[in-house]
Amino acid sequence: MQAIERVKGSLYRAIMKVLGGRFLSSALKKFCDSKFSRRLIPAFSKGYGIAEEEITRPMNEFRSLTDFFIREIDLDRRPVDEDPLAVVSPVDGYVQCYGEITDDHRFEVKGKSYTFEELTSMKAADTNFGGGRFIILYLSPTQYHRFHSPLAGEGRLAAELGQRSLPVNKAGWKYGGRLLSFNHRVVFEIRRQSEAMLMIAVGALNVNSVVFSNPRPSWNKREEVGYFSFGSTVVCLFEKGQVEWIEGLREEAYFRVGERIATLASSYPASESQYKSI
Repeated sequence: MQAIERVKGSLYRAIMKVLGGRFLSSALKKFCDSKFSRRLIPAFSKGYGIAEEEITRPMNEFRSLTDFFIREIDLDRRPVDEDPLAVVSPVDGYVQCYGEITDDHRFEVKGKSYTFEELTSMKAADTNFGGGRFIILYLSPTQYHRFHSPLAGEGRLAAELGQRSLPVNKAGWKYGGRLLSFNHRVVFEIRRQSEAMLMIAVGALNVNSVVFSNPRPSWNKREEVGYFSFGSTVVCLFEKGQVEWIEGLREEAYFRVGERIATLASSYPASESQYKSI
């Protein structure tokens, strides 16, 4: 059985590397960017039950399927947890995995072990993430594609890694190898005084599908940070003692942007006023 699974894994990775290669990824991107693809938008929206009432533009104004993928929504229609200690979901997505970061800066996702350094390119010795926590949220191609800041703080793009991306769906996690250390990903740091968290936007089956859209030095809670031009994943890393998960958190749970996923420790800097937009 293990031999069969290894063969399946090797075959899957070979096929996906071809599909995720520059030629086919570029072809897919070219089609999704084309005017012809806009004809698929009504069927796509209806077939996947997309909440069109949240979309800020008339459906006939979208120029292509990509334009629809990266649609903006009216966030005023959604409540946001205003508690200064609330950490909110950065995306509309499903919890794929969550857990502890070991003291030696390792964590396990779907049976595969990763190190903090290979995921972020940062030196673990210079951080306080050992003994911290992580959560991974998956958004499919049918969901809202923009990602937002989980809390208020000073934000910056800290690193950009990887050249190509394999799918981050169930088959991808099972057969795709160590996706978090392979796929194109962008690392963002959000800092409040002396403490920080990391948000990593991980691409999926496309070349450079992560777009950074917010160069401001400080971000408010739920403020847009960037978007994916295809379905993808966001990883949040928290320092030791920084957060407690909400009660009832579980894998496959669905969260929308602005809903609480964790609570900051009471000793964590809580004031958000210094980060508000001027």
